[in-house]
Amino acid sequence: MSKKKIKKRITFSDETLNFTCEIEKFKEEEEPGKFTGILVNMQNDSLAKGVYRFKKGSMQGNNGKTLLLLYNHYGELLPVGKLVGEETEKGFEVMGEFHLSKDDNGNYINPEAVKLYSLMKEMKLPFEMSVGGNIVDYKEYSENGKYYIDINKFEAHEGSLTPKGAVKGSKVTRVFNKENGGIGQMDKEQLKLLMAELLANFKTELLEAGTPEEIKNLPIKFNEINSKFEEIKTELNGEFKAEIEKQMNEFNEVIKSLKADFKPTKKEVSVAEQFSAMIQEVEKNGKAVETVFNSESEIKFAADPATTSNSEHTIKTQYVNTLLERLVAQNSALGDIKFIPIVDGSLTIPREVAGLPEVGWIGEEGDREETSAPKTDHVVITLHSLYAMPKVTNKLLATNFVGYANFLVKRVEYALSLKLADALFYGTGTNMPTGILQDSSVTQEVEIDSTDDTTFVDSLIDAYYALDEDVARNAKWYMTSETWAAIAKLKNKQKDFYITDLNNGNTRTLMTRPVILITSKNAGLKSIATATANEMIGVFADLSTAVLGIQNNAMTMRLEDKVTSKGYTKYYMEKGVGLGVQLPENILKLKKKA
Repeated sequence: MSKKKIKKRITFSDETLNFTCEIEKFKEEEEPGKFTGILVNMQNDSLAKGVYRFKKGSMQGNNGKTLLLLYNHYGELLPVGKLVGEETEKGFEVMGEFHLSKDDNGNYINPEAVKLYSLMKEMKLPFEMSVGGNIVDYKEYSENGKYYIDINKFEAHEGSLTPKGAVKGSKVTRVFNKENGGIGQMDKEQLKLLMAELLANFKTELLEAGTPEEIKNLPIKFNEINSKFEEIKTELNGEFKAEIEKQMNEFNEVIKSLKADFKPTKKEVSVAEQFSAMIQEVEKNGKAVETVFNSESEIKFAADPATTSNSEHTIKTQYVNTLLERLVAQNSALGDIKFIPIVDGSLTIPREVAGLPEVGWIGEEGDREETSAPKTDHVVITLHSLYAMPKVTNKLLATNFVGYANFLVKRVEYALSLKLADALFYGTGTNMPTGILQDSSVTQEVEIDSTDDTTFVDSLIDAYYALDEDVARNAKWYMTSETWAAIAKLKNKQKDFYITDLNNGNTRTLMTRPVILITSKNAGLKSIATATANEMIGVFADLSTAVLGIQNNAMTMRLEDKVTSKGYTKYYMEKGVGLGVQLPENILKLKKKA
């Protein structure tokens, strides 16, 4: 075996690194809430993140150290217990313990720990585990043409649990408890929790997958989740089932081009050629050189750049003109907003022309106003740079450029649409648009009183009629799925549901107006169940008139980094996009009553 030390050393930031490693066994002890296993398996041939190898002695500094046991919930790491371990010949063996303590009233202090423990103990659901910490000492090697980093000293901080099927890593197969009995059946709420966690974590992996192996495994993992959904969907009501199917369809749209049976349409082939051609052009121009593309840009494209004489032809990069249109199609929260093209850095709209024109009868007495809109400051909408930095695996692009290029495009569009939708509601105004909930001109609010079903319903009626009638009849409700679930369960005095179409799978409505579910945790909308007093739990608005979008039709790209040893190239893509509130009176914020 050829082995040589690499002279040029890499550098690490202070950012914590997480590695997934297999847990092999559990200690046969009947202790409630405890499990044992091997957190870092140094006998395993597989590499952490495809590059790193834990060497014997690398975990000794963590012997006896108490580590946090975390739970990856919707991408947020929640503390649910602790881990204590010691390095042995087999690896770093740990004893895990869930935080199952109760307060003086007999209530669990850490409900998330109890939920997780129940899922693992009663339902025997498989989970995966990862170790997080800092690399203190390491060495780089090149062996047989492959690149490795040997970890000699690792400072561990935590271990985190995630439902199996979303990310690769270790698995917890058994948790011991003194209580005897069979495997409990999952109720509907537990099934919802399971599916929500699987989808949330698949979304994370979908956005982060970078190596050819990780990307090729996405359809396999998606099919595993889909199979699980097929098994349990008859137990779910139509409302929740429809939302899961919507998310599954979104994910499938992103990864479908990676599947073996993918048959691209002419449009998909065209997009793949344009995107691949832009990558070739940027690479030809060299690192850090910005290349601007628009719909009239003509560039050469060859499916195989090495044999340009046989396949090269000229194409126009019309894709950049339709990028924003495709982003809007990806996210229903953006669907009603009109984006207009501009070439300057901002758009100023005199407030007098933003509203309806004043009308009247000739001969009427009194002053004539030019518009019915209140006289406030002009509306200024500024372009901001919405960017993505996709890593392109050179091998996959060379062997399957149509399928892989379509996957790259769809993944970038999906990620950008999430970021744009977050800014629509909760943008800070600093290097991004000012969101509806942050805009000082949006002042209309209604308190939602969830004390009981009657006050809840009365609050929603008040909200509907708080907007002008002409606005309300075209408005939509925007809220989290948890808040909508609470509304869907509201009953009158006869115990009949106010919302009667829960199982038909049709468009959800409230007082005849559509309800759009906002699933992102970064949109600033809270669940009615967990929101504190005065926190925003929803928006009722006609965004087609209230908000205006702008875009620069051009798109800038540059080569950011080319990592030959790892077989990928990182590109920088930038698109000028802006959002702004032009008619704040057409927006109503819903906040939880104090």
